[in-house]
Amino acid sequence: MPKSSTGPPPKLSAEDRELIQVLLDDVGVLESLLLGGPPSPQQARATFGPVLRRWIVEGLFHRVQKLANPHAIKFPLRSEAQSVKFCQAGIFVHWMGQIEIGTLGVGIRQVAPEYIPEQQKYGLRATEPAPQVARQFFGQKMFYWKGRFYTRADVITWLANRLGGAHLDFRRKDDETHIDELKNYFGVEVRGTHIDMLVGDGIARGRADAARRPRIYDAPEIIAIDTARIFAAGIRASEAQLAALLA
Repeated sequence: MPKSSTGPPPKLSAEDRELIQVLLDDVGVLESLLLGGPPSPQQARATFGPVLRRWIVEGLFHRVQKLANPHAIKFPLRSEAQSVKFCQAGIFVHWMGQIEIGTLGVGIRQVAPEYIPEQQKYGLRATEPAPQVARQFFGQKMFYWKGRFYTRADVITWLANRLGGAHLDFRRKDDETHIDELKNYFGVEVRGTHIDMLVGDGIARGRADAARRPRIYDAPEIIAIDTARIFAAGIRASEAQLAALLA
């Protein structure tokens, strides 16, 4: 008869231990930049992009999740299911999901002309965050543009391709073009406790002003900040289980 497995779990390799420690180190970096107001656009590009790239695009998070099994690391997400349905039904021409920058929330939608007379029916109702597994978090639909959805992972991949120093393969050839259009179409300017929406050329004009530039974020940057916030919260909530693996 086979022997039952009742002994202690196998010890982690030195490489696996380092992977978990790097994850916790990276979360500490994200948290330090999220304290005291929204991080700068430069931090979103130069720090959040590469850190999230490691864990989301290059798949290092999934290695950690395998080590942590049967514990499931989960991330606090607000549901965007209602807005996704409106996009699929043709009610929204384009849309960006609700995201948080510091204590401020922002989102955008354009209702199709034929639905404008009754557009109040299609308002977005806020939902409380609920814990979701990484597959749902990384694959959460955050943009609808020209008849196609784009996920958090798509945006982080775009940042990695454009600014990460090495071009990562994209499955759909026109993804980068469309996200680049979003970057140049929608942005925000954060002024204290107030957010101004910027569209099209307003983003470039604002960034050409040295005084305004540090306050202006394009769509991929604010998605990166929101993704970093949720990623850090989820890992921190599972810190005890990860620390137990290192004991």
